[in-house]
Formats: sequence, structure tokens, C-alpha cells
Amino acid sequence: MLDEFNMTTNDWMRGSFAWVVTAAVLLTLAVWAEFSARGALPPIIAGMILVFMIPFLKRFNDVIKGMPDADERIKAMERDASAMAFTLSIWWMLALMFYAGNAAENGWPELIPRHVAAAGILGMGILFGISYLHVRIRVGPA
Repeated sequence: MLDEFNMTTNDWMRGSFAWVVTAAVLLTLAVWAEFSARGALPPIIAGMILVFMIPFLKRFNDVIKGMPDADERIKAMERDASAMAFTLSIWWMLALMFYAGNAAENGWPELIPRHVAAAGILGMGILFGISYLHVRIRVGPA
């Protein structure tokens, strides 16, 4: 089957992983929606997940059509953005820990641990997006 689409095993596994993650997240969302209070939140989250998964699924479909997964330029951009985002994320987490540790002493609003974790994860995602845009602008359009 791999030869039919001119794909390597690595391409097939990466593309299949995107489909499996999408299905698992949507299944988890469906179970959560079934057992939680009814509302508009689950369909909104499902829509956001599908919108953000489109680039990954499009890449896999391009590989099935025989196009290369990613060239060296794209891989270098992703590597540079990941390295930048990792470094910035460490500083972000240190700043959150400093804030959480010193909030009570300085009269700042206190954060519960759940909010610190959520702010850390959200901040890391935002920092990766900013890093990727910075690298893409620096390198130039495709």
C-alpha cells in the first residue's frame, strides 16, 4: 500500500498519527459532552479542533497524492520556531512561578494551581505561534 502512494513508512505513520489524534480528541469531546451539562460549548470546541487540524490533515493528504511531506526549508523553520518557543516557554513558566510564589506577599491577585497550569500551557501555545510567525516573516514567503 505504501508503494502505491509512493510514501515512506515515516510519512504514513506521521499522517496516521494526525488522524488518530483528531479522532481521539473528538471522541473524548463527545464523551465529555454526553456526561456534562448540556450547552453550546462542546460544538464550539469541536469546531475549533477541526479548524486547527485542517493543516495537519491537508499535509497528510498531500503525502498520499505523492507530494513530499516537507522540504528542508520548512523543517528548518519548524526547528527554529520550536527552539525559540522552548526557550521562551521556560522563561514564561519561571515568570508564572515567580508570580504565584510572590502574589500573596505583594498584594497581587492570587492564582490557584489549576489556573497557573492552564496559563502555562496556553502561554506555551501562544509563544509557539508567535515564534513560528517570527521565523516565517524572517525567512520570507514560500
